[in-house]
Amino acid sequence: MTNPDWKTKLQRILDEHNNRHSRLPKDVSFRTRDARASALVLVFEQLRKLGFQPEPSNLGGTHVENLIWYWTVDPRVAERCNEAGVPMRDEPVSPAYLQFLTSTLRTYSAWIGKPGMVLPLERYVLDPSRYQRSGIATYDKSWTAKGLDIPRLIDLIYQEDVYVGTQVELIFALGLRRKEAIMLRPHLQIIPASIVPGYDLIADQYLMVVELRHGTKGGRLRFVPLDSNARRLAIEHAQRLAPHPNDHMGRPGHTLKQSLRRFDYVMEKVGVTRAELGITAHGGRHQFANDLYIELTGDQSPVRGGVPSDLLSHCDACMKIVQQLGHARPQIAGAYLGPILNSTRHERPVSNNADVQPTTKGDQR
Repeated sequence: MTNPDWKTKLQRILDEHNNRHSRLPKDVSFRTRDARASALVLVFEQLRKLGFQPEPSNLGGTHVENLIWYWTVDPRVAERCNEAGVPMRDEPVSPAYLQFLTSTLRTYSAWIGKPGMVLPLERYVLDPSRYQRSGIATYDKSWTAKGLDIPRLIDLIYQEDVYVGTQVELIFALGLRRKEAIMLRPHLQIIPASIVPGYDLIADQYLMVVELRHGTKGGRLRFVPLDSNARRLAIEHAQRLAPHPNDHMGRPGHTLKQSLRRFDYVMEKVGVTRAELGITAHGGRHQFANDLYIELTGDQSPVRGGVPSDLLSHCDACMKIVQQLGHARPQIAGAYLGPILNSTRHERPVSNNADVQPTTKGDQR
């Protein structure tokens, strides 16, 4: 067999390049490194099944083309599959996964001195639906949508691991990502809203907010107000578990990577997976967003079958929810709330019968 030591050669390339961001002069997370490495091993394993045996440093455009055809169940790869004795896929990979695989190949091609080798997906794929992501939620991904008893389920998580239980409580109460919940320092990051420049004080001047920067996407700073009993109680629980000023919510003695793995392990053990209960921990952010929409507008969100009774309130609510979730673009509200309206918060609808179109552009959550 040709190139029996391809994994060793691939690992050398990974050791040299995999820690670096594809465009920016900075390192990437261990999670990104693991995902890239797994994807590239898959790439070369599937190439070998299709009858190609390239050196990792000699990956070429034909290899990329056939891989993308295979992933998208393109008839143009059928002859290659027949010759190699490999069945065609039953269905194409998801657009999100296809974009990730292609992005990884694009990054890899630069590592081996072939920048520009991987073309835009429209150059390979005839059907745009195979690679375009809508980013609009078509069903409610919150836990209550599955008829689950959230307090009881969180209690089960607490019984399994009090640190993970507190992290999940923070996700639900504050709309945090799991990494943000683990890295939260529940003493240092609680500050008076009055000292935040430009902060819109809805309640009294002593309202406290959570300052979030550690673990956020792109290091984007945001503030979440402690304006409900559930939010204040979640912070009190976190402060009791991490009593010292510099304590974070990860288990003492664990690295961030270990804490993230422990979180995933506990979720799987109590059944918080798509396979078992049909939910994920990220569904806590969906729960947060949809519950907050009701609180702000008095209406159910579109993904829960609601129709905005007031378009200005709807647009304002979408903007506030996006900000509290830590995103920059208002369109991302559609990924949590369902089809949102194209009106901006500064536009007043001409009539109640005006046609509105859902947004189609999404974002990473």
